[in-house]
Amino acid sequence: MTFDNLKILEWLSLIYEDLDIDTVEHRFVELTDELFSFDRIALFFVKHRRAILQGKLSKGFNPGQIEQLEIPISEKFSLTRPLVSGLPVWNETDENDPFVTELDLTRYAVIPIINKKRISCWELTRCQEKSCPAYGNTWVRCWLVSDTKCSSGHKISRQGKQEKCEACPVYHQQNTNSVEGVLLVDNSLSQKAISNDAVMMLSIIGHTVGVAVNNSKRFEKTLRLAIKDDLTGLHNRRYFNDRLLDELERARRYPGEPLSLLMIDIDFFKKVNDNYGHQRGDAVLIWFADFLQKNLRKSDILARYGGEEFAIILLNTDIKKAYEVAEDLRRAVKRQSAKETGGIALTISVGAATVSETPPSFKALLAKVDKALYSAKAQSRDTTVTAQ
Repeated sequence: MTFDNLKILEWLSLIYEDLDIDTVEHRFVELTDELFSFDRIALFFVKHRRAILQGKLSKGFNPGQIEQLEIPISEKFSLTRPLVSGLPVWNETDENDPFVTELDLTRYAVIPIINKKRISCWELTRCQEKSCPAYGNTWVRCWLVSDTKCSSGHKISRQGKQEKCEACPVYHQQNTNSVEGVLLVDNSLSQKAISNDAVMMLSIIGHTVGVAVNNSKRFEKTLRLAIKDDLTGLHNRRYFNDRLLDELERARRYPGEPLSLLMIDIDFFKKVNDNYGHQRGDAVLIWFADFLQKNLRKSDILARYGGEEFAIILLNTDIKKAYEVAEDLRRAVKRQSAKETGGIALTISVGAATVSETPPSFKALLAKVDKALYSAKAQSRDTTVTAQ
């Protein structure tokens, strides 16, 4: 089998540089399909907390057939064995494997998608067989390379190679956290053989995809941390301000759609920390964040604005409706908080404002809602004040 190396490099460059996981996965399947024209292709990813392999994408299988599969991670299943050993599985049949039977697999290969570079056997053993195809290749484990010589100077059989691999410390680095998932390629319909070279090439590509997926996860985590509040999991002030600017720009383009803002402060929250301790105070903030999420629309944009202060953007909501929403929240907090926080009774003060300037002004809206909240706190608290 010959490969268009330039095309492979181009595709791998696109995969490696992309930071969107879904795009990486789709490109991997497209590249595999274009290079090899297998009958069927499926992509699975590990759910580490649940210790299962979950079907994600497929081509050629019946709709939903792969996506509904959840396979316990175990060496006894062909589809999950590469997660344990790091070895691809190919040219094997196992009538006792229920997942192989369910998918009617007879000619297939399962390629591990590895996200971390692992030390090669030739490095660890200081092998000097420089003519061996594995020598100098740091991108893939030695047992993925066909026709290795393994310090004998001669090619060895697959069984002999397996015995040498099993004696190698690198082979026993069975860390499933370094494997993102597996690629299943199948020729059970056409009965075309899947060559060792194809498996090796897919292993190289799978390693690049694994690194790309890991990079995407790190990027998403960094992005999430940048816009999320650590304690409550709500969006933070930075994200809220960015969204408010976006929505005000939308209001400028579509002036007929009302937009309102609520600013909420938990009354006398310092007393909660003083009387019950900061750990209970944190638990109260977490409860309140969850309470707000449960009592708002999915379209409403909620954030912890700072300390015990929370902000809400109400889309398509005029000031009258915003006041009603605020009062519903205020009354519910007063009614529910004591029994749901272990006896800590809470009240809230709310400021409400709506966009009235033309063009809409970020500073003016925040100033109005801040003034309304200050007025609510300066009065009796446990009240809602709308901006004039």
